[in-house]
Amino acid sequence: MLTRKSLWIPALASLGLLIVLGVAGWSIDSSPLSSPASSTQPTTPTQSVSIVPTPDVVDITVSTTTTTTTTTTTTTAQPKPPPVQAPPPPPQTTTPSTPPQQGLFVSEGASCSPEGASGIGLLGEPLECRKDGNRGNRLRWHKV
Repeated sequence: MLTRKSLWIPALASLGLLIVLGVAGWSIDSSPLSSPASSTQPTTPTQSVSIVPTPDVVDITVSTTTTTTTTTTTTTAQPKPPPVQAPPPPPQTTTPSTPPQQGLFVSEGASCSPEGASGIGLLGEPLECRKDGNRGNRLRWHKV
């Protein structure tokens, strides 16, 4: 069963919290929220802004006059030109001293056909199909 002392502690804590919140709220702004605006505040005039579209091409004339010379400058704004495309790169040509490598990737010493065919070794060296005298004149890939 609850004692009277245990009921008074939460009641006093709640009352103290209400007092603190009331004093803090009163000190921040003493005027009520629903009060009308005071007449001492200056009123700001409202301004209207209109947007006028401008054309892409405009002739602008600027004239300046001094005691000795008169200068007239005319500037004409041109529309932006279309983007320029870069020319395609020139085709790469091979030098005449080194002919382009053509042929199959082959293993040196493997059988081949027909005689005189060219191929490329696994390390990039040029190979040619010709008869091997050590293997009974069979066609094999040999370094050139």
